[in-house]
Amino acid sequence: MTNHWEHYHRHWNLLDAPLRPPAETVGIIEREAATADADVLLLGVTPELAELGKTLRAVDSSRGMISALWKPSMPSREAVVGSWFDLPLASGSVDAVIGDGSLNSLGTSAERLVLLREAVRVLRPEGCAAIRVFAGPDRREGIGAIKDDVRARRIDGFHAFKWRVAMTLAGPEPDYRVRVTEIREAIDELFPDRAELSAATGWRFEEIGTIDAYLKSDAIYSFAATARLVEEAEILFEEVRLVPSGSYSLAERCPVLVMRQIR
Repeated sequence: MTNHWEHYHRHWNLLDAPLRPPAETVGIIEREAATADADVLLLGVTPELAELGKTLRAVDSSRGMISALWKPSMPSREAVVGSWFDLPLASGSVDAVIGDGSLNSLGTSAERLVLLREAVRVLRPEGCAAIRVFAGPDRREGIGAIKDDVRARRIDGFHAFKWRVAMTLAGPEPDYRVRVTEIREAIDELFPDRAELSAATGWRFEEIGTIDAYLKSDAIYSFAATARLVEEAEILFEEVRLVPSGSYSLAERCPVLVMRQIR
């Protein structure tokens, strides 16, 4: 097995929505977390979020991701290697915690709760956390229905297709976990001829090939339903809301989880 994040960045420029946040989503996170004059913690090194805040510190476990993606335009932002389960920040030191898909990169409900507790610890009173999530539907769709939608060209992009497959494969509650190797295997089983898939959908062959980042990967994702994500957040935050993140393909399954009023 290979360390997923040390190789994932090589495909970054071939990713787009819903995997990467479009400008409208960045604006929504900026508004909801009130980052304009804030000291911000970024979970990961999502380049689209790197310019938010008065100051910003990003924490990522992968040196490879930091080296490849961290190119901020201002000196008031830095990226450090660290664990989200033991954030290298003092308690009550930031006004906002933001992230994109951060909770999905954790494989269990217990891990999500540890991260949320750390967010509580580092936030100042009245601080806010705003994290875009990829939430599985309340009623799981069949893999056959997804295949039919691809053939009918009812899915706008490869990455929306990939996330729908992943959500269908996710395990039971409370974790909703799936190994990323399973996502690649399912897609290859559905459409073994990638050139044919590209021709039939108009998706770029190179974009389809990004699924090979999952080959022999050790990563486990989770795609919890929105009700579960809200339930977990409400253990630690008094005010929890789901805010629509835009109008891109699959945006209806990618809300921003906004959490305030820390107990």
